[in-house]
Amino acid sequence: MKKTRILIGLAAGLGFLLATISAQARMSPRQIYKTKAPGVVLIVASPEGSSSASAGTGSIIDKNGTVITNCHVIFNESKKAPFEVVHVFLKPQRVTGNMNKDLSRHFNADVLAYDKGLDLALLKIKKPPADLTVITLGDPEELGPGDETIAIGHPEQGGLWTITTGVIGTQFEDFKGVPGKHVFQMETSLNRGNSGGPLFDVRGYQIGINTAIARKGEGGVAITGVNFAVKSSVAKKFAQKHSLSLAYGTEKLTYEDTRVATAEQPPPKTTPTQPTPPPPPPEETKEGGKTTYKDPQSGGTLVVEDSADEGREVTPRETAEETDAHRKFKRPKRKPVKFKKHYRVRPRPYSFRRLFTSVDKVRARADEAFDDLDREIRRRRR
Repeated sequence: MKKTRILIGLAAGLGFLLATISAQARMSPRQIYKTKAPGVVLIVASPEGSSSASAGTGSIIDKNGTVITNCHVIFNESKKAPFEVVHVFLKPQRVTGNMNKDLSRHFNADVLAYDKGLDLALLKIKKPPADLTVITLGDPEELGPGDETIAIGHPEQGGLWTITTGVIGTQFEDFKGVPGKHVFQMETSLNRGNSGGPLFDVRGYQIGINTAIARKGEGGVAITGVNFAVKSSVAKKFAQKHSLSLAYGTEKLTYEDTRVATAEQPPPKTTPTQPTPPPPPPEETKEGGKTTYKDPQSGGTLVVEDSADEGREVTPRETAEETDAHRKFKRPKRKPVKFKKHYRVRPRPYSFRRLFTSVDKVRARADEAFDDLDREIRRRRR
């Protein structure tokens, strides 16, 4: 008996532990912000002795103070080389909006590597503190359209370490013709200043590096909710190319953790139920020209007098007048309605060639449609 109780207690404890682990698989945006925002940095890069600077966001990806960001955040287009001065600011314990307080944790950094095509760069914080928060990469192949995403960064005219939420809209391979540049398109809000910042999934894993926005279409039409992030798989290969090995987080997504729209859904949990037996038939007794029905469940009785026509089908008969009227009545024939020629609309022939030609024209203007962050920065300097 004692052993049985111990086994029951162990089973209950194990079930509670598994439930706790499952509950921790999905984090709320608030939990992600509290645990991951300290690993997000503000980057300010500028030429030596210049008052103008380029600002962006980055993520700490190892304990030695390595930061990953966008290349255009630290690259000087006029000199075709990285900026000479790179500053990195760590998040304060509490963001107040007061720059003197929020930017008190200041460090210098060196540019380790960069790739203009992939728009990625690696920085190294000089003399980093020992209590750095490291952000773990997540496998982007586990996600797709409909999955929730969270971004943290420093949007222009917004607050430092701002959080925004949304979902993945779609994904591209070899984005804008760059081999190996695979990206997510998402509605998670980005603006200038978010460049190089992390895109998180609901586990708190970084599944992308925010890199570009689309804000103006053909004819000056405004575009909203179209933003892009380089997948973490591209960042992982880029870092490995420069002797930095990064690993994905091991926690897996479940159906409860994600809103991915797939055809395969887990079967609903149902508990087997016993079919309800039919009620017993009433007891029937005949006596003295009367039939008595007794319900065995309620005990109630019903007495019905027997009729001489019982069991015989009775149909109503038509009178002579009704029969003659029915024979004389004839339903009038309706003439078909003819529409005039100018009301007729012929089916228009549809050409797939015309459709694809239109798509090709849009693709040809893609460089004009995508208002990249780096292009915006160059415009401001002119």
